[in-house]
Amino acid sequence: MSPQKPLSKTYNKGDIIFREGDSGNLAYMIQSGSVNIVKNIKGKQSVLATLGPGEIFGEMAIISKSPRVAGAEAASECTLMVLTARLILLLLQKSHPTVFHLTRILASRLAAANRTLSENRSENSWMTFCRLLHMEHRIFMTSPREEKLLGIDFTVFCKRLVEITNMPQSEIDRFVKSAIGFNMLSLNKMSKCTFVSVTDPDNFLDIAENLSGDINKFGGKVSLADYMDIDDFAAMVDSDPEMIYKKIGVGEFPEDICVLHKDATIKWAEKKGVQYFKETRRKRKSIDELEGLEDIIFVDIGTLKQVFKKLGYYKLGILLAIAEEDAKKRIQMSISKKIVAAIMKDAKSPDSINQSEADDVEEELIEMIREIKSNSTE
Repeated sequence: MSPQKPLSKTYNKGDIIFREGDSGNLAYMIQSGSVNIVKNIKGKQSVLATLGPGEIFGEMAIISKSPRVAGAEAASECTLMVLTARLILLLLQKSHPTVFHLTRILASRLAAANRTLSENRSENSWMTFCRLLHMEHRIFMTSPREEKLLGIDFTVFCKRLVEITNMPQSEIDRFVKSAIGFNMLSLNKMSKCTFVSVTDPDNFLDIAENLSGDINKFGGKVSLADYMDIDDFAAMVDSDPEMIYKKIGVGEFPEDICVLHKDATIKWAEKKGVQYFKETRRKRKSIDELEGLEDIIFVDIGTLKQVFKKLGYYKLGILLAIAEEDAKKRIQMSISKKIVAAIMKDAKSPDSINQSEADDVEEELIEMIREIKSNSTE
């Protein structure tokens, strides 16, 4: 079979495509119909996932050079494009060499993780989820810079997680929502793809352990689905997070709806240190006192939205590249997550920014802020 011209094969409903434990030298892409990924769990054949047209399966055994960790059966009459090991490896080798190497490492580690989980399956699904995500994040972060701007492909991660743990998608979604609610993860969407990033890799597993009891105890009956964060609330009432924070700050919110998770908050507070919570409010600046990019923390969100809309993607990319942490957060609060992701995808590193050009953009930013504020007071 030529690696450049894959053949197609048709299966009837119920046909076995391959079995768990088989050696794997073929992968498949579904052209029509559907396929069940199945695994023997405690003597019972369980369906881990049902895949449809366009999805690829069976590639993990090729990449990791390990026996198949799950089987595949035709859920309906289906036509599959047969992908040989030679074709899969050829496609990987055409990618960046580091990506090829890391993909093989990841596949091998996931195969090993599956064997461990099968031999000693933990009832702590939350920690299983967190450990596998943390492992994939560590490998992901060592890939070339251009490959890791948006995060881990969420769909691919879910597929691997389901394949090796038998964890239902509903439970994965609950864990993800919980992790986002506790600021452990962030999601970025680009076109039809969703990417996940670990917020604090160094403390991720420690925080997960602290939350483990509560999240596993709720078991989906009570979870973060019962809560919303500031961004969600602002969207619900057609406001912006900055306005909500102001109202909380002046005591206009009832105390019983502003709650903090005890263990996660203690961990964060210890990291910040006691002095952080004793600092007085920083002095505000008038529009005439604004000097540079870092002063946008004193400018209201509404004005910044107008300015950034006029500046355009290219100049916003320069500002995000040179901004310090507080100013960068202020910019990101003023534009949509989708726009941030699009800008960051093509953004230059701070070292590659032309300083003269950056100064011009910064000066233009301040002038535009002053112009908008002056017009609003006339």
